[in-house]
Amino acid sequence: MKKIILGLVALVTFSSVVNASIKYECSRYVGGDYKGFIKVVANNKDEAEKKAYNKYKNELKMKVDYVKCK
Repeated sequence: MKKIILGLVALVTFSSVVNASIKYECSRYVGGDYKGFIKVVANNKDEAEKKAYNKYKNELKMKVDYVKCK
């Protein structure tokens, strides 16, 4: 009986963890001018901006001064 109760408690605990990933639209700026956007999935805005900056810079090989996400 104890194993069943512990199993149910574990099941409830792990099933209540929510995936907080959100899709952000991140705009690229060069010299203060808007140059387009991409979408990234992240847990928060700061993480989204870092991911988008790295994606522009390293994966897409595009020039980028800064990124703003919303």
